Amino acid sequence: MRFLRSIHWTFFSCCTILILIAETGFPQVPPAPHLALMQTADTLGKGGYTTSFGHFQFQKGRVKAEDQSVEIGNFEELHTVDINVQTFLMPIRFTYGIGENLDLVLGGTFSTGGVHKTVYDFYETGDPERDRRVYDQALFDTVVGLKYGIKPDDNDGLPKLAIGGDVQVGYSADDRLSGAGDFLDSSPADGFPFVGINTYILGALRFGDFVRGHAGVGMYLSSKSFRATDSFLLNWQLGGEVLLSHNLWLVGDYSRELPLVGMTISNQLAVGVRYEISNRASFHFGYVSEPGFQFSLAVGGEKGRLIAPTAPKQDEIQF
Repeated sequence: MRFLRSIHWTFFSCCTILILIAETGFPQVPPAPHLALMQTADTLGKGGYTTSFGHFQFQKGRVKAEDQSVEIGNFEELHTVDINVQTFLMPIRFTYGIGENLDLVLGGTFSTGGVHKTVYDFYETGDPERDRRVYDQALFDTVVGLKYGIKPDDNDGLPKLAIGGDVQVGYSADDRLSGAGDFLDSSPADGFPFVGINTYILGALRFGDFVRGHAGVGMYLSSKSFRATDSFLLNWQLGGEVLLSHNLWLVGDYSRELPLVGMTISNQLAVGVRYEISNRASFHFGYVSEPGFQFSLAVGGEKGRLIAPTAPKQDEIQF
């Protein structure tokens, strides 16, 4: 716990300094691309950017299979095999506004280890508990995505809308998504390579000047899904933000499924605050129920604005 507290304070101090440095030279556009965990329908504007970092525990527990085909050398044998996932995931994202309403998302998800596959009775001596071999498994992904704002907030009582998607490539745990009791890969010495596609649509609706509601729905499909019994996964998220003071917002969201490293983390509740240092830079910090934390730094870019026509002066009126 002391280690996590020191990380929290270190990141908070560093990001506050970065915000103060990044304030100069940007147009006056308040960015809010994230709540506590979910994305919003807001885009950054051309030249804007945001960086985010998360650190939360992920425990999948032990999955065990008997009479599993295992490739040892050039032969396949039947053994009892299990995999145990007890790790911390660290999703890192960098988002850049490449257009007025178009954001590019780059990043990756890393783990701190703690993913092991065990082959029992490796030498077939008849003592499965003592005669076993443990293999570390790779668990990470890289992410490339886009988010496009298709409808702005026009104060017409209708929600602001954005669509987006990303591609994930990396290594995942190779147990079946449905918990069928066997594994997708007969080789115990490495992880399971995968490619995943996540698509979504986001909406935001303003309730007066102090409350905004957010919702998102999407679909996740991966190469691991084709090998397992689950073909695709439907995701949905709900969130909101409430203005507490002139520049401090209380934010929170709930994610039914959060796709990372070829797997999904279910029922994530996140609560945090967003502090707007200026009307062009903001900082967010929140806690995730896994447990863990998430923070982000955002600086706004250029967006088009409606310019009201000015009335001519009296001496400029000619008859």
